[in-house]
Amino acid sequence: MSGPITTTNLLYFTFSDGQKLEYTNSDGLPQYGNTQILSPSEVSYINLFINGILEPQNSYTVEEGKLILDEVPNEGSPIILQFIIINP
Repeated sequence: MSGPITTTNLLYFTFSDGQKLEYTNSDGLPQYGNTQILSPSEVSYINLFINGILEPQNSYTVEEGKLILDEVPNEGSPIILQFIIINP
């Protein structure tokens, strides 16, 4: 290897309404940064944090433009979907 590997870290950020299992790009909050839910095929890693806790991968599904949760988070809980892209 010759030098550091370039990576990109993007975040989708919203708050739970205490009822929904599905969140889309339109639910994202632009004041917190990126509001796009990227396709899993476009990124190297995806991490989901609900109320600051890293969630297991089997508790949610990510599709382009959509996050589907297995359980409804408490109302007001921050939902942060992290996309890490490792560039060759």
